[in-house]
Amino acid sequence: MLDKIETELSNPKTKNIDNLEIIEILRLINKEDAIIPVAVAENLEKIKEVVGFCINSLKNNGRIIYCGAGTSGRVAVVDAVETVPTFGVKEGTFLPLLAGGEEAFFRSLETVEDDIKEGIKNFLSKKPNENDTVIGITASGRTPYVKGILEKSKEIGCKTVLICNVKDPEINFADITISLRTGPEVITGSTRMKAGTSQKIVLNMISTTTMIKMGKTYGNYMVDVQILNKKLEKRAIKMISDITGVDFNRAEKYLKKADYNVKLAVLMILSGKTKEECEQVLEKTTFLYEALEILK
Repeated sequence: MLDKIETELSNPKTKNIDNLEIIEILRLINKEDAIIPVAVAENLEKIKEVVGFCINSLKNNGRIIYCGAGTSGRVAVVDAVETVPTFGVKEGTFLPLLAGGEEAFFRSLETVEDDIKEGIKNFLSKKPNENDTVIGITASGRTPYVKGILEKSKEIGCKTVLICNVKDPEINFADITISLRTGPEVITGSTRMKAGTSQKIVLNMISTTTMIKMGKTYGNYMVDVQILNKKLEKRAIKMISDITGVDFNRAEKYLKKADYNVKLAVLMILSGKTKEECEQVLEKTTFLYEALEILK
């Protein structure tokens, strides 16, 4: 079976890699990595459809649930957890399910990917419903842990997505299949390389575009950022200053006045309205440009 899976084949371009000089190895890896953006570009229309699923889920109080094992699962965790501070969404809005749980993030637990029942159990423990979008990530397109979750998702009525790195995945029943054909790895079967990188790129695209279309940015600024440390506070003040044109000190004063809510601070400055008026409008829309129009 494995000898027919693209990501498991030996790469003829790297068969003598262990005899190369360091710089030659690096050039070869770099050249192979150049395949990744091409593979992603070929799937942009499908990625667009997935973003549509995600937007509909969030508008209906659903979630985006990622599931994967090994590198694919870890990539999912990295993307999902960062949406909370970056876009100010509730924890669990982007929900990652990693085969083997938290321990598998720090240790290689290779057997857990074969446990289809555990996948279903993990999934059902999150009380999924038909408003959720479920995205399975597996380089080979066959991982049992992912397969079980996607099968159960279909039964429940969720929108389902498969992200894989092969042309004809064994898991062939998802509503949308994104096949990132990155080919054989530099080191045979090491899908933490091209396959994993391509998966991370696509998940970044899905989550970021979804958040933009949910009103979580103003221009290219993350105006719903959660201010959790000094670095983020400084970034927030600079953001307010950049957007509104006020100086750093005034931006800092408005941030404090807005209870460290960047979007509220910007709206107060640009509209000239009171904090209370601005808060009322932001209860009606998450989009800052719409809020400004309402307050004209």
